[in-house]
Amino acid sequence: MARLGWGKKYMGMFSAAIALFSPGGVGQQKKLPKRPSNDKVETKSTILVINDDPMLLQTVKSLLVKRGFNVLSTSSARKGLEMLHYAARDIRIVVLDYNMPKLNGEETFTFARQLRPKTKLIGLTAMNLDSVPKAYLDGVDKLLTKPVIAAQLIATVDELLGDGQTVLARIEKPA
Repeated sequence: MARLGWGKKYMGMFSAAIALFSPGGVGQQKKLPKRPSNDKVETKSTILVINDDPMLLQTVKSLLVKRGFNVLSTSSARKGLEMLHYAARDIRIVVLDYNMPKLNGEETFTFARQLRPKTKLIGLTAMNLDSVPKAYLDGVDKLLTKPVIAAQLIATVDELLGDGQTVLARIEKPA
C-alpha cells in the first residue's frame, strides 16, 4: 500500500513536469512573451506561491523568477498566510493550490482575502471543476487546472498585473 502512495505522489509530480516542459512550457520559453531585461527596469511585483507538491512549487517559482518576478514560496498554507500577513503590501498575486493538507485552498483563500482583499488570487486544481466548491470558483480571480502550462500561467499573471508591473512602465506611463 505504501508503494501505491509513493507512485501516486510521483505521478503527480511527473504530470506537472510534463505540462511545464510541453509546448509553451518552461522548456519552450522562446514562445513566452518577453519581459524587459534592461538594467533600468526593476520588478516591483512579488508573487506568493503556495503548493504542497515540491516539484511543482520549485518549477513554478523558477519559471516566475526567470521572468523577473520576486517570488516567495511555501508548501504550507499556514506559512503562506504568515508571509501574506507580513509582506501584504508587497505581494500582488497569490498562486494557491486547492488540494492541500491541513488547511485546504478554500480555507486559505478565505483567510488570504481577509488579510489582503485586493491581492489577486490564482487558484490551481487537478480536480474536476464540477467538484470544486462554487465559493472557491467565484472567489479566485483566475482558476488554472493542473497540469499547469507555463505559457498559460505567465499569461494569467501578466493579465492580472496589467500595466505598471515594473517601475519603468509606471514612469513611462502618461500621467
